Amino acid sequence: MSLHANPLAPTPGVLDDLEAIRILDRSGMLDLTEAFPQQCRDAAAIASSFVSQLPPAAKPTQVVITGLGGSAIGGDLTASLAAASADVPIVVNRDYDLPGFVGPQTLVIASSYSGNTEETLSAYRHAREAGCRIVCVTSGGELARMAEADGAPVCRIPRGRPPRASTGYLLIPTLAVVASCVALDADSGPEALGAAIELLTDCSRRWGRHVPLADNPAKQIALALHGRIPIFYGTQGYRGVLAVRWKGQFNENAKSHAFANVLPEQNHNEILGWDQARTQAQNWSVVFLRDPLELTATPRIAKRVEVLRTVIGNKADQHEVWAEGTTLMQRLLSLMYLGDFASVYAAFLNGVDPTAIAGIDLLKSELARMEG
Repeated sequence: MSLHANPLAPTPGVLDDLEAIRILDRSGMLDLTEAFPQQCRDAAAIASSFVSQLPPAAKPTQVVITGLGGSAIGGDLTASLAAASADVPIVVNRDYDLPGFVGPQTLVIASSYSGNTEETLSAYRHAREAGCRIVCVTSGGELARMAEADGAPVCRIPRGRPPRASTGYLLIPTLAVVASCVALDADSGPEALGAAIELLTDCSRRWGRHVPLADNPAKQIALALHGRIPIFYGTQGYRGVLAVRWKGQFNENAKSHAFANVLPEQNHNEILGWDQARTQAQNWSVVFLRDPLELTATPRIAKRVEVLRTVIGNKADQHEVWAEGTTLMQRLLSLMYLGDFASVYAAFLNGVDPTAIAGIDLLKSELARMEG
């Protein structure tokens, strides 16, 4: 990891002040973040039991995972893990409707943590009308009610937490359902979870609240980005998915704007935005999300990073964070987990409760009034 000092950052004492953290973190987002490895263990047990009870089914011609926000991340990560080895296409859908190609040979996994996401409920109805095979991952709500009435399998996950802090519960059952009917490599399928959870447990010890700022990379990232406009650049593949995840976590937890893009696409358009970046703002900060294997496996991507860093120059602070681990599952989850921690610490630096989502609550209430 490569970080630079941030002259805009406040006195960072809050990050090592356990009482200040307790006061700010009224709903326990940091507790949930630190407990993520155990959540993954629990999710693996739930997924194994659920998949063992699924009725035999023909191999699908495509898989569509439909969900929104934190409930869609399980689909994004599953598609990233499966990209290299899956023998059928896997599509993540974020809309009221499903793609026109869905039909009886399509497996649709409807993912809604609450079970009440209106877009996902609409997509579920579309899947039912199209005759798709449907599996649901949810804690309950209307989605579970409809699925059980229709005889569609429902993987029930624990309720009572924000969807963005339930990624293990949303990813692992989704991955297990896909792996039950789609070929996946050993380092990206459910069998790779054990080693990944061991690494996550070690990461939690190294990045948790009791590790001081001087020794804590997650706290250091939060401090480096405080008061700045972060742009997360993923270097191809799963890092592009995680760039969007880091962006969303900074949006929801830290209540701050952030942006994301992925290479090589960024090099074909957004790279030119840096020409006038200083006329728009003086406090840009770029974070490159990287995989150690890209240096040898995709050297042209590594070269693109090198050139892009030169183009950006002194128009933004630049940082690099690297995935850890040997398997794809380890590298993906460790890099995601670092962003989760950093975004919660960024919330504390901003003096806000990371769990609160007043703007989203207002939007949902106004939409509900339309139905009334």
